[in-house]
Amino acid sequence: MSFMSVSQYAKHAGMSRQALYTWEAKQGFPARVGGKIDQAACDTYLRQFRDSHDPRMKNATGKTTSAKSQPIAGKELVEISVADIKRRLAQCTGRAADMDEDERAALAAKAVGLYLSEGPNNPPMTFGGYRLAMNDCPQWEPEIVAGGAFGLSAVDVVGHCREYVLYVVEDESDTYPVIPALLYALGNDE
Repeated sequence: MSFMSVSQYAKHAGMSRQALYTWEAKQGFPARVGGKIDQAACDTYLRQFRDSHDPRMKNATGKTTSAKSQPIAGKELVEISVADIKRRLAQCTGRAADMDEDERAALAAKAVGLYLSEGPNNPPMTFGGYRLAMNDCPQWEPEIVAGGAFGLSAVDVVGHCREYVLYVVEDESDTYPVIPALLYALGNDE
């Protein structure tokens, strides 16, 4: 048996950590062993249910690039360690405190590669407020990261984006795709 961290297995399987969390939520997905992913069992499960011709597979792999091939100061999603993201966020404290709340919510979502939508005309129905999703028009409930039917305030969006990128991690060397130049939108206001 070969065991991997969440980031290692997500990279191995060609998906984001968040996509892996969505797969883990499905019935029948192999349980973690001591907090680690059983590579062989999960590979078998994914081969059974994953369609390699699904356009979302192509989209997911096209959104992020290796930090080695992209300059950190760019405006593209790059993989950065959670420890480095925390360090950068600490340096951003107060930088966005005077920003318009709605603009800041939009930048926070963009900084972590999420899609921000608002209002009752976005399936599934919302009753006002914002919703964060893993893709532009979510078809399945697990694709919605935060907001659900009741939506979020602009301030809540920033908080959820911060939590999303700093999701409870086993190892701070795990990486996450972010737009470094926009991380200031996630900084604390104090």
